[in-house]
Parts: sequence; C-alpha cells; structure tokens
Amino acid sequence: MSINLQKEFNSYINKDYKSAINAAILIAEKYNIKIYLIGGIVRDLIMINSIKDIDITVEGNAIDFCNLLEKESNFKIIKIQENLKTAKVVYTNGTEIDFASTREEKYDIAGNLPVAYNFGCKLEQDVKRRDFTINTLAICLSGDNKYNLIDYYKGFNDIQNRQIKILHNKSFIDDPSRIIRALKFMVRFNFNIEEETQNLINEYLINVNNLMPLERIKNEFHQYFSIDLKNIYQIIINFQAYKLVSDNVILAFNNDYYDDIMQYNLIAKENKWFLYFLLMIFKSDYATERLNLNSEEKKSISDLRELYYSKIRNDNFSIYKAFKDKSGIVLAAYYIITGSNYIKKYIEELKDIKVLINGNDLISLGLKPSKIFNEIFDEILKEKLNGKLETKEDEIAFAKEFVNKHK
Repeated sequence: MSINLQKEFNSYINKDYKSAINAAILIAEKYNIKIYLIGGIVRDLIMINSIKDIDITVEGNAIDFCNLLEKESNFKIIKIQENLKTAKVVYTNGTEIDFASTREEKYDIAGNLPVAYNFGCKLEQDVKRRDFTINTLAICLSGDNKYNLIDYYKGFNDIQNRQIKILHNKSFIDDPSRIIRALKFMVRFNFNIEEETQNLINEYLINVNNLMPLERIKNEFHQYFSIDLKNIYQIIINFQAYKLVSDNVILAFNNDYYDDIMQYNLIAKENKWFLYFLLMIFKSDYATERLNLNSEEKKSISDLRELYYSKIRNDNFSIYKAFKDKSGIVLAAYYIITGSNYIKKYIEELKDIKVLINGNDLISLGLKPSKIFNEIFDEILKEKLNGKLETKEDEIAFAKEFVNKHK
C-alpha cells in the first residue's frame, strides 16, 4: 500500500521552505529529472517534528541540476563539493537546500571514510549506504508518484514501532560513529534500539577498531552531548560506548552536583557538550593522544588532570592557587567528580580577590626586582584572602613591614 504525504507536506513544512522546494520541483518536472526529499526531513515530517534542514537527492548529477536552478529560477549556488557531486543553494527567500547526487559507497578500510562511486544511480542503490532504516525514507517530488513515500527498508514501520535499526550487520564495522548516532536518536526521539542492532553494538565494543580515525567519533559525541538532557552521560557509560574513544573514564555522573554547579553559569551553552566529553577522556592517554584536540581542549584536560591528582589543602590561599586561571568547564567537571565545597568557596568568596599593588609600587619602596617580589605578592594575597588589607594603602604598608622584617 502506497503512502502519500502531500497533506503532511502542506501542513507541517513552513511557507518559505515550501516555496523553495516547489520552485525546485518546477525545474525538475520541466527537465524530467527525478528528485526526492530524503532522510531526516522525511523522518521528521512523519513524526511531526520540527523541520530544520532540507535535503534533496537528485537521481543524476546534483551539481548540474543546481546550475539549472540558478539559471532558470531564483536560486543561487553557495557551495559545491565536486568529489561527492553535492551542492548547497539558497532560494530568494533565504531558504537553504542541500542537493546530493545519488551514489553508492564502499569502505575499503573499515572505520575510515567511505569511497563514493556510481554517481547518478537509482535511488534504491543510494539508500543502501545510509545508517538506519528510519533515515532511508524518501518522498518523490516529481513525476506521477509525487509526494508518495518510498520505503525500501520498512523504515515507516520502524518509526511507528519507535525503534532504531541498522541496514546490515557490517554497519558498525564500516562506521563505528553510527553507535553514537543510534544513541542520539534513541535519546532525542525516545526510541528503543532494536535487539539485533543492540547485539551488533555490543559485539563491536568488545573489539573496537583501534586504527580508525577518531574525528568522526568526536563529531558525533559533540552532537550527542549537545542534547544536554539528564542522564545523557550515564547512557554512554551504561552502553559502554565510551570505549570508542577512551579506555579510562569517570563512570558515575552525579546529576545533583551537575545541577548545583550549573547555577553559577560557568559554561557557555555552545561549549557545554565538552564538559561531558572532558569527563570521558581526561584520564585516558589513548584518547588524548589520538583525538584531534585544539589548544583550549588540551589545556582543559591538563588542568583537570592536575586538579584530579592533587591534594588541595584546606586554606584560602591553597584553594585560590588551585583554581585560579582554570576555565569554567574545568571547575564544573572537578565539582561533578568530587562534590568539593572548595569550588563553591572559590567561586563565591575568593575568585575576584586581587592584589592591587604592582612591581612599580615595590620599586618605589626602594626594592630592586627579584624573587622577593613574588614572595611579597603571595603574602599580601594570603592576607587579603583572609579578609585583611582592604585598600592599596594597606597593601603598601604591609609590604613595608614585610621588607623591614626580612632585612
């Protein structure tokens, strides 16, 4: 039985998106070119989820089709990827659409990027390269079957049954990042992972391919942890998916500590994903040596390791020195791991305390620059952290007294 989704298309896709898609349909029909809505947009349309991205597959050459769109309609090409025969266009109303040529893929090296071939193949061959049945669905946008659902792998039934299912038993061997993607869809849609798919995940995680590049895995973790829901970290631990990148993790995530530390707004929303990722990798040399980390991420790992393996004394000066210059992510991670009240004390009472005098002030007292400068500054800081020396004049007086005592 065929399923026609024209009603859903008209009801749940916004006006600007429909205008852009319909303009593309006119050109496709004029030149008898088969085009299809594909993947996430179809899945989300069926589930009545918010539509964020438009992906259209061209049974042929997508770049050639986009050239027609630019020439004969109100589209402008803004990006072309020649090796994959893909193009991104923007319609006159600002709507962006990604067009891809149908293609097949093969994995010459397990876990590495696939090799694309047979561009312009039939749609049925194209969908074989996709990750889960719920993402193989397409809607025909041209010809006699317009708005009909094309479902080669019973993805519609899997949406109805709320389950994540892979297409073949080598899927995770080909692309281990699909494991994180499966968990992402499970969490986002409140789906279950189909039993055989779960068995294949478990089987792969027993013997992870240690030669695979980890960048794609990191990108999937970025998307997964950006969901930022309760238990998002613990799900990764429970499914042992951390084994894809790390051999030494923090196994327990305290949600109460998380809620407690988040009230201080230490982390920008767009960076919050890295808090979870940091907890998963900072203890692992395997992870930190093989991941492509930027300088800020490397510093976070180094700083958290320093705190984690150190013993901080219970005095204001030691607490201040331990946490000074540490990022909000590092402070939050340390608190989630330890629940240490030192963090709260630092944030609430100590972090904004600063020594007001500088080297020039000490020189004006007749001192020559030397190691004693740092000693004087530390002694002044200790006094200030203990609630003394409120003004710059107090600090200068203390410095004079200190110098006199140590002549």
